[in-house]
Amino acid sequence: MPVRNYIYDSKTCKEFKGKWNPKQKKCNINHIKKIINDARTVDNALNSLNKEIKGYGIEPVRGRDWVSHYYQDINLLYVNKGDTYEPTVVYDTLKDIWYVGTSWGDMIESDMKRFEI
Repeated sequence: MPVRNYIYDSKTCKEFKGKWNPKQKKCNINHIKKIINDARTVDNALNSLNKEIKGYGIEPVRGRDWVSHYYQDINLLYVNKGDTYEPTVVYDTLKDIWYVGTSWGDMIESDMKRFEI
């Protein structure tokens, strides 16, 4: 699965030697990219990341835009970290972009029209 775009929040996702550290809200962006690039599908990548960052599963966020027959109206997929504003990994199905170190709550609030809020 070729990955085209990554965006990461430099305030909450700083590179360091080691893996994701949820307590310090830091991650190694290259390690996260490797997990994503090594996966054959978005679903496989998200499942691997869920295990890596000790998430609580993969959750969808529906929007007003139709994405595809596969995703239908699911505009975001994210690793649930237990809190709306906890930094996590989010995949934007419409834009085909991975967001690392942002929260799904912030993403929805930044584009309320898209998510019909």
